[in-house]
Amino acid sequence: MSGALTPEQSESLDKFRIEAQKLPDKPEESDEYYLRWLRARSFNVSASLEMLKKHLKWRKEVDADKIFDWTPPEVLQKYFPGGFFGEDRDGHPVYYDFYGNIDTKGFHRSTKKADIIKLKIYHAELTGRILAEQSKKKGRNLETITAVINMENLSYQRQYHWPSIQLARELFQIFGENYPERSKSVYIINAPRIFPMVYNIVKHFIEEDTKQKIVIMGGNWQEELQRYIAPDQLPQAYGGTRCEPDPQCSAHQLANALR
Repeated sequence: MSGALTPEQSESLDKFRIEAQKLPDKPEESDEYYLRWLRARSFNVSASLEMLKKHLKWRKEVDADKIFDWTPPEVLQKYFPGGFFGEDRDGHPVYYDFYGNIDTKGFHRSTKKADIIKLKIYHAELTGRILAEQSKKKGRNLETITAVINMENLSYQRQYHWPSIQLARELFQIFGENYPERSKSVYIINAPRIFPMVYNIVKHFIEEDTKQKIVIMGGNWQEELQRYIAPDQLPQAYGGTRCEPDPQCSAHQLANALR
């Protein structure tokens, strides 16, 4: 990842590495990790360092290092679909998000906003663990994931009301400030006619760099996905041949494969 840097960027990385290693809450030590913060602030060393300091402080405030000691409420475990499954053609883990099936209004009625936020932090920390495992497996450092977001069943009435929009803004802010540069590619599939209207609402909360990585696929999305994910790494329902861990590759099993 660090091999394609300009001389100026390499100099910024060297400076940032030295300053980051002086921090009392010493962060992970790898150039790939440092580059995530630098890229998030256009290689401005002081701005990137300030961002990292705020992140380390935030980790203490939310007790992120102990997030796996927490058990999410049953309603979130059962009805919040999504999970990792396979890898893309470059070896990066693939996350499948069944956003179209999420009943955001229902979640607001049946659980606390704080628990939804905590669950997303849980998922973000899990992403870090899975990337570490995949890096070890591949023998190289991987810092980003590919995401496939299924918009089938997306309903404006069911999923969009003011509390949901406020929550989306808060979640995008948390991710942008504390888990920068985690997306390699984002593929949107089964986007219904209302999708442009929905996207126009949330796009203002998404980091500009992430927006550049979003690809909205058309009706032949199964063929398109195979350009980026090999058939033996794709579930059958997505045009591939992989049937683990469930013979039917059901959405429920897929969503919970690595929980």
